[in-house]
Amino acid sequence: MTALDVALGHALQGEYAAIYAYGVLGPRLTGTARTLAAQYQGAHRAQRDAMLETLASPPAADALYALPFAVTDTGTAIQLAVYVESRCAALWRAVVVASDGANRRDPLNVLTQTAVRATMLRRAGGAVPGTVAFPGLTV
Repeated sequence: MTALDVALGHALQGEYAAIYAYGVLGPRLTGTARTLAAQYQGAHRAQRDAMLETLASPPAADALYALPFAVTDTGTAIQLAVYVESRCAALWRAVVVASDGANRRDPLNVLTQTAVRATMLRRAGGAVPGTVAFPGLTV
């Protein structure tokens, strides 16, 4: 198994966890934040589905995921969504590093999408600025 195979497996596991987390945090959101969460969960589902079609031996999803903190209100729901996107960015950054040449384009696009989603969520939660330097470097 190559470093790229390992990184893609971890990224897929991150996509599974993201889908789960959005299912937990979604009911705590309203308005724009809820709309964003539904769109972003759909994006993670689409990414998962694409990976399941292309990976030779995809890892299975876990039955349950431990959340890094309790989701009790809108603030913690947005905080979890930002955490999820930041974690996925870190996993996709590893895929970019393990890729080479033109093969980096797709994982770099996914990394960029996770960074944009995290920014939109930070802004929905009132954070200014909503961006961070070097998305995917830290969670």
